[in-house]
Amino acid sequence: MNEFNFLVLNSHQFFFGLVVLVFCTFLVSDLEDLRTKFDVEKRKFIILTLCTLTVGVFIALFSEWGLQGLFFALEFSLLVTFSLIHPKYAVSFFVYLLLSRPWESYDNQLMSSMPRDISYLTILSVAAHKIIKKQYYFRFNLGTVLLLAFSIWMFLSAFFSNHADLAISNYIEVFSKGVVLFILIQNGIESPKDLLPVKAVFVLAILEKCFVSFYKSNMMEVPTLLEEANSRLESVGILSNSNDIAAIFVLAIPFTLLFILKSRLRPIHWMAAITALFAMVYLVWQSQSRGALLGLFAIFGAWTLIKIRSKKIMTLVIVFGLIATLGAFSRLQRDASDIEGSTSNRLLYWQAGLNMAIRNPIFGVGFWGFPENLRSYVPDGNLGSEGEHMTAHSSWVLALGEGGFTALFLFISLWTYAAFAAWKIRLNQPEYFLGLAGYGMTITFLSHTYLLYPYILLALAITHYQLENEVNYNEVTT
Repeated sequence: MNEFNFLVLNSHQFFFGLVVLVFCTFLVSDLEDLRTKFDVEKRKFIILTLCTLTVGVFIALFSEWGLQGLFFALEFSLLVTFSLIHPKYAVSFFVYLLLSRPWESYDNQLMSSMPRDISYLTILSVAAHKIIKKQYYFRFNLGTVLLLAFSIWMFLSAFFSNHADLAISNYIEVFSKGVVLFILIQNGIESPKDLLPVKAVFVLAILEKCFVSFYKSNMMEVPTLLEEANSRLESVGILSNSNDIAAIFVLAIPFTLLFILKSRLRPIHWMAAITALFAMVYLVWQSQSRGALLGLFAIFGAWTLIKIRSKKIMTLVIVFGLIATLGAFSRLQRDASDIEGSTSNRLLYWQAGLNMAIRNPIFGVGFWGFPENLRSYVPDGNLGSEGEHMTAHSSWVLALGEGGFTALFLFISLWTYAAFAAWKIRLNQPEYFLGLAGYGMTITFLSHTYLLYPYILLALAITHYQLENEVNYNEVTT
């Protein structure tokens, strides 16, 4: 194992330890509920059962992973136990696992099966707690309808495509996870405060990516003066591309700042928030991604929209932000030919996506069909400088090209409903609206249509809005 892989492995174990500590802080209030619901004998039985389960899982994992995975075995055994205590922990654990992706750096068969195993555990936890509480229903709203409609439409586009086997395989392997996670977040969270551990692990997972990206880009190899102008942020796994990792940092900024500011870190919370902001903005800058810079401007504009009442002042502030963003564009340390080529390639691929929808208006070219069909739909057969088998470089264009006009309508409608939900709760929970604005702008230039990140964000915003409505309704009726 080389130095970098060793560091990534240790960072996984360190941040999984932080997840355990976060869960322990939230467990305090859960223990209070346990005292009120059960007598002493039942509490002893529950605690003994959970301790026995933790030890049993630890022994099973340690026998498989050995000393190298000692901390993993301890952390996973505790997290499995937490997942059975309350579905919010199961959902949070599943979210963190899918974002952290330790199996990409820890080559082990048991670790590779963890996404499937923990998904089963999460579903079991959600279903069991609903049965125990006699809640024989699933939370359902317009967001759920739009997501299911979009996912069904994309499945049909895969089924009727000329590459059905590959499309259906990737649909199950890639896209279905986001749909399942959306539904689990909606049904595993029972109150607005139950969203706190989900948001906490969401922030921790992205901070882990920040650390790994910073180390890989700045500590492994110090660039020379000639190389410095072309060095860009890098990471590992599915987010190794500088543009993709920058998009996730843009998404994380509002959640990280608001989580710190609402925490018990007083009186240093403002200092911690400003430090985190500068660190993440620096990483976004180091990515040299124009889409991410526009995402930062979108967050700034959304914050202005929420906080400033005067339309004149709001206009001046937004114009100032736009000028600053354009000025940042001029300072990008990328070759002019690189920027020009990137722009022309995107325009070619967007035109190709539109051509796919016009010539196949019902189902487009089918799920996962954009790269395979690109050559047939680009203007004059010009594939640009990146060659064939490239993606759309836009989440909206990818949905349009692969699913037709109906898919694009459903995808935009889902985001619109989430933005509506986020706007309704913006005063107390502004991070959702800011995250949707920044990340939505950034993925206009990236193909994140089927990744997990949009559906976690959409699920959090829509679920929080619905839970707030349920709380208000219960207060009125009582």
